[in-house]
Amino acid sequence: MARLGEGDNRWIVREREDGRNCNNWHWTTKDVSKNTKQWLAEKLKEASFPSPLELCKILSAEVTGEASLTNRKGRTFLMYELEVKLKWEAELRDSDGTCLQSCTGSMKLPDVNATMLDDLDVEFSSSTREGTLVTAMRKQGVSFIRKLVEKVITELQEEMRAQQNSPATGARPPSATNPQPIPMPLKVESTSKAATAPAAIAAPQSAPPAAAATDKEDDAEDKDDDEAPPPPLAAALKALKKSPEQQKSVQLSNCSIGDCHLKPLVEALHHSQCAVETLDLAFNRLTDAGVHLLFQAIVSGCAMELTHLYLGGNKTSVAGMALSQNLKQVRPDLVVDWRKQLREAKSMCVVGSVYSGSPAFKAGLLTGDSVVAFGSTQHREYKGVTESIVPIVKGSVGKPIDVVVVRVGEGAQVHQVQLTLVPQQWSGGGLLGCILK
Repeated sequence: MARLGEGDNRWIVREREDGRNCNNWHWTTKDVSKNTKQWLAEKLKEASFPSPLELCKILSAEVTGEASLTNRKGRTFLMYELEVKLKWEAELRDSDGTCLQSCTGSMKLPDVNATMLDDLDVEFSSSTREGTLVTAMRKQGVSFIRKLVEKVITELQEEMRAQQNSPATGARPPSATNPQPIPMPLKVESTSKAATAPAAIAAPQSAPPAAAATDKEDDAEDKDDDEAPPPPLAAALKALKKSPEQQKSVQLSNCSIGDCHLKPLVEALHHSQCAVETLDLAFNRLTDAGVHLLFQAIVSGCAMELTHLYLGGNKTSVAGMALSQNLKQVRPDLVVDWRKQLREAKSMCVVGSVYSGSPAFKAGLLTGDSVVAFGSTQHREYKGVTESIVPIVKGSVGKPIDVVVVRVGEGAQVHQVQLTLVPQQWSGGGLLGCILK
């Protein structure tokens, strides 16, 4: 840490008379959702399919979600969480122009984001199940759309990046050489009246915070430090401490892990013999600040064997997800998966009747939901409702239980949803007010 007055001037947050963000050095985020969705929809509707699908065309393209242009230290990233729905029609004609086959259908790309752009999921449906035309659409057509979405977004990102870094904006011109990876800055608080960065990447400061603020922060940190880790995390920490070289995969999805629980996990992953290759933290309670802490540790040399990190379903924003772009520059071998789904999820039980006004009703459970995680219990540990779920409910009266269900939505689309149940006495029977079978 530099002494007061001796730090790099680029880090000093100052108010300028002209209000400029010099060289785009400080963190900025701009909402570009409308332009991004409109641009992608237009390009998809203009698509020209390759042979033998020349007579296939996109009837409609609907793009929903959000996108933001994030800038940090003169580097620009387009972050997005989009869903694309397409309707298409296709014909197959002979040399005389006679129509041999025709069909219509739809495609849905449910999770278009920066981390999965090169491996997009496509849900395909058609009016007919068999035929040369349907087979071609299912294989070549889907592949074409997947590559087209990747191409359009990549071009859009480069165009926005060029506009952001143009001399007219006061930004630093692109260097002729590839930029070197830049470690993420430490998170510290600032009491300056100048503009500050988001909580996940707080800007460093040149003066210490006020004493009153420090006292409050210390009290909050002490409170967090005193909170015991959830049992699955405590067990994982024990195993990592006892035999770090044997722990290849750490499964901690849907375990109610918050930001305050990450410190001991990071310390365990810093062990010189740590051999963890897969870390699953999906469907927990991590915020942007927790993701920043975890990424910062990885950038500094933590968990060097790690190749897959699962973070989908947490309490992070698009700005928090943007941090994985910085991480990818330092650890290109590490895949950060933001998809909102449990790995290898299997149904444990199904929700039957849900009674009005019950805890289950208030939590949002619906008849027909398939439960794939009840607290930290998943199919690997599940032995039945009576043996596995009832004890959790009775031991958690008045306390939240995170539950992940598989639900069939509009258009028969299947997705995973996390809900929070609070077992308690109510006017009806039981602590949940629903039937699990």
